[in-house]
Amino acid sequence: MLKDWFYGKVRNQALGASTKELQKFVDGLKAMSPKDLGSVVAVATVIRINFETNGVVAENIFSDGPLPDAEALGLYQFKINKVAKKFRKMGLGVDSIGAMIWSYTLRCLNVPELRPLGLAMWAELKRGFAHVEEALKKGEEEKGEPFPERVWAEWKFIPVGFSRS
Repeated sequence: MLKDWFYGKVRNQALGASTKELQKFVDGLKAMSPKDLGSVVAVATVIRINFETNGVVAENIFSDGPLPDAEALGLYQFKINKVAKKFRKMGLGVDSIGAMIWSYTLRCLNVPELRPLGLAMWAELKRGFAHVEEALKKGEEEKGEPFPERVWAEWKFIPVGFSRS
């Protein structure tokens, strides 16, 4: 009984901290212009495809189908967070935001109480959709080579459960 009480207390504190952190992230997205959000979505798309291609996360984890168990989702988040931290240290803020989109999406998939914030996050990101192709073209010019075809084919992707349309 004491164990259940303690677990419930710790879980509530963790949920509260996660809610605050995710709300802060969503508020940051709300403050961005649609054009800036387009750049974020473009970068996030490239990052997701790189994560899937290089085994950082399972391919199609954000699509319809059964989710891995909570432990696997936590491990994926841990890996993504490490990459995001490296991006921040390198001064690549947009890349860090792009990676965190996927970490927070996994968290929202894993914790039902956070799903409304996941919906809010994806509603904000969708505001940038009109500017994604322009951002991808600019990214290719800066990079000096084209992105994989999959990037162009999947930039409108919204993870299952986070579309309000």
